[in-house]
Amino acid sequence: MFNQIRMRHIRCFLAVARAGSVTHAARVLNSSQPAVSRTLAEIEHIIGQPLFDRTGRGLHLTEAGQRLSRHFDIALTQIETGAAAASGGGANARVAFGLLPNVARTVAVDAVGSFKTAYPETDIALHWAGVVELIAKMARGDLDFILGRLLSPEHLQGVTFEQLYTEELLFVAHHTHPLAQPGAHPMLVDFEDQLMIVPLSDTIIRREMDKFLRARGIPPFANQIETVSFEFTRTFLRHNMAVACLPKGAIRRELSEGTLVDLGIRGDELMSSVGLSFMRDRDLSPEAELLAQHVRAASQQFHDIPDQL
Repeated sequence: MFNQIRMRHIRCFLAVARAGSVTHAARVLNSSQPAVSRTLAEIEHIIGQPLFDRTGRGLHLTEAGQRLSRHFDIALTQIETGAAAASGGGANARVAFGLLPNVARTVAVDAVGSFKTAYPETDIALHWAGVVELIAKMARGDLDFILGRLLSPEHLQGVTFEQLYTEELLFVAHHTHPLAQPGAHPMLVDFEDQLMIVPLSDTIIRREMDKFLRARGIPPFANQIETVSFEFTRTFLRHNMAVACLPKGAIRRELSEGTLVDLGIRGDELMSSVGLSFMRDRDLSPEAELLAQHVRAASQQFHDIPDQL
């Protein structure tokens, strides 16, 4: 089988997989539609089973096609990178993505680490900014995708979101805080006289928190600090008596160590999806798709330990 597969088979298959159409793939390959169809039939014959489901809305990869696509993507990227490195020509391939703070210490670290081990010749640029700025960068083509919590509806125009796992907002305090002591069982009304650290206005997580509080008739906190700097919040809680509202992904380490304590406040409004946001009408480069695959793999660690409401 290996001896029968040619480079034209690989390029044709990947072009059709990305375009979802023989016509569009032919245009990308600067070829004819009949030629692309013949090449596609050849590789399906070589593999021995269908690689695409043919529907009225285009071509969609079968399970076998999805597996082949992942391996062909990696193989072609390695070939192109190796050829460029051997010839001494061209800059390193580059992937740029936007990073929201809830994944900065978990999925992003694991995915980038494993990706750079596999593809050291590919550079990665991580952009840290507000959602509006990241969306604008992605729309301009400066970013390949955004990794973080599900965007608000007004930010989803022209954007596709791929859910990876769910994550909740938690109200937490340092383990020395009176509300964090065994048997305390705090309620929302107990926060009225507390110093509260909450997300900045107009952020995704602030809207989730505000919706949760409004649904329970809780007015805005009278004494609060607004920030999306989780590093500031984690440090502040170590030295001050305060309660903070944070995504679980930002404090998994502290919760595991017992430095911070989950105060047990729960609600559907505090649960949201974490995943990848892409521009709907733009295909990822092979390198960006490979990094996205590493992100998906890194997120698997959170699939089997769902947050309980």
